[in-house]
This record gives sequence, C-alpha cells and structure tokens, in this order.
Amino acid sequence: MLEILKWLGTACVILAATCRAFDFHTADLFLSIVGAAVWGYAAFKMNDKPLLVVNGFITAILLYGVVK
Repeated sequence: MLEILKWLGTACVILAATCRAFDFHTADLFLSIVGAAVWGYAAFKMNDKPLLVVNGFITAILLYGVVK
C-alpha cells in the first residue's frame, strides 16, 4: 500500500510540473498540494524525517497560499 502511495504522490508532482509548464495554474496548485501531502504521509509511515519535513513544509506553504 505504501508503495502505491509513493507512486501516486510522484505522479501528482510530475503532473503538477507539467501543468505549470502549460500555464494551468489551478491544476498545478491542486496537484502540488496533493502530491506533497501524499509524500508527507508516506514519509511519516516510513519514519523518514527529512522527507517528512520537506513535504510537510511544502504542503503547509501551498495551503497558506490558497487560504491567503
């Protein structure tokens, strides 16, 4: 199950970068949040602190941008 989540997070991040390249900003933002959150959860389950920190901060910063 964890492996599936990691691939899902990876797919979201790749799709987000593709959306950014083609100026689909709303989709980019949504996919970036989902991808970082999924990777953050996977990092938590793997007890990988550096990966958890980076994806936790990315998720928080992106969510702050949506709220603001």
